[in-house]
Amino acid sequence: MELIQNSYEQYTLLTQTEQQREVSMEVIVPDTQADVFSVLTTVALCQIKQKTVGQNRVVVEGAAELEALCQEESEDRWQRVRGSVPFSLEIEAAGCREDSVAQLRMEVLRCDAQIRNPRKLQLTAQLGASVQIFQKSPFTVTESAGGSEEEDIQLLCDTVELEVLRMVNEKKLVAADELQTANLGQLLQYAVDWRQEEQRILSGKVMLRGSACIQAVFFQEGQMKTQEYQIPFSQVLECEGVEPGDSVTVEYQTLQSQVTLLEGDAPALSCNLTGCATACVVRRMRFSVLQDLYSTRFETQCQREQLACPAWKCFEQTIPVDEVCQPQEPAASVMDCRCRARGFVDDAGRMGGIYTFRLLYCCEAGRLHCTEHTVKVVCDNPVEASQLSVRAGWQQVNAQADGGSIRIRFIALLQGRGLVCQPCMQVDQCQLDEENRRQAPPAGTLVLRAVEEQETVWGIAKQYGSRAAQILAANKLEPAAKLTPGQLMIIPFSG
Repeated sequence: MELIQNSYEQYTLLTQTEQQREVSMEVIVPDTQADVFSVLTTVALCQIKQKTVGQNRVVVEGAAELEALCQEESEDRWQRVRGSVPFSLEIEAAGCREDSVAQLRMEVLRCDAQIRNPRKLQLTAQLGASVQIFQKSPFTVTESAGGSEEEDIQLLCDTVELEVLRMVNEKKLVAADELQTANLGQLLQYAVDWRQEEQRILSGKVMLRGSACIQAVFFQEGQMKTQEYQIPFSQVLECEGVEPGDSVTVEYQTLQSQVTLLEGDAPALSCNLTGCATACVVRRMRFSVLQDLYSTRFETQCQREQLACPAWKCFEQTIPVDEVCQPQEPAASVMDCRCRARGFVDDAGRMGGIYTFRLLYCCEAGRLHCTEHTVKVVCDNPVEASQLSVRAGWQQVNAQADGGSIRIRFIALLQGRGLVCQPCMQVDQCQLDEENRRQAPPAGTLVLRAVEEQETVWGIAKQYGSRAAQILAANKLEPAAKLTPGQLMIIPFSG
């Protein structure tokens, strides 16, 4: 007797790990700029310049671009002081190889600036790196078994549907343009968001189309104004073996960004953006899995194991949030609201997100202030998945002054991805003892017995060395019939 097995390829998540790094630098105010006396707000962007995947490690090189919005001696004059801190981060990742796929995300967890003197600032940023290592590996499915007529092998097979991670691939995105603006004043800060508008799956390819969105904040004559600009992008990811009907999820990340205001008669924003799109392709596949077997002629030793193909599942939860922030100075109006977020999984297996809002607002005297407010959001129910990772996003953010307080309303978007084990067993090894024949009754014998708790037709047939089809026919039962304890069953033997 020989097991009939086939091997298939999938991508497996070998490991996921996180690491943090604080970077800091002193910045001298340029001679062309005035002295600074206070810091209103600080923003930071993490620029990834190179990622190297090696044996048991991932090396990331880049720079933290920090920018402090500082007040000059006059209360209505502000200037930006910039600094760039290079960093190199080595992340240990057990099992990683040069041909592995490393999905990396860098985030700014915290940033601030302190004035040392009117010509010097200390800029600091706390960076967080999370990496997932994927590796292509085979999994084997036992689909049937061969045997001679003398062995009379009986097979129990079932059709199983599994979610198989077929491909993990990434590609850089580039968006560059000069965007015409009205005379809106000084560019204070900006944020970049990659938005997907269309996704098409072809044979071996995933086509993406969308826009890189720049939200720019301008300041002029004591007033702030936010404008959104879009730069379209289209990209094709080569994904070998991908076919229409597969499920594809795409995550975007900004690697490098440079947005500057070109002043003159026709002001424009000069934008040079580099991003990364990572596609995970999941295919629902059907397999005929051999779950058990025995011989009516010989004693059989059969070993079973869990089918080593866990399903790759995505989870999504939206939670409306209504929060009240109490700033140091009573707020008369909110000028700008920025959010950064990071996802987490708590000890109970629930998805959550930590949202930090940076709010620029005017007090009743008309002076500009900045405050931060952090909100922790956690789902009610845990997610039954291993190696769960969570991305935190947001929608419909609205911040308004309310009686001196600031009311923040938004929708928290938590997106998780993890592995769910399929409860499917398959035959791994089987051996016939041809020296030890079954002691079966003569052909034509009928045995009458009562069904015990949790017995099945297959289990009874295997126990007596009969055939399940003969038991079903003798008792006029359908193949899917369930047995009741105490039910009388006829067990025939054909010899």
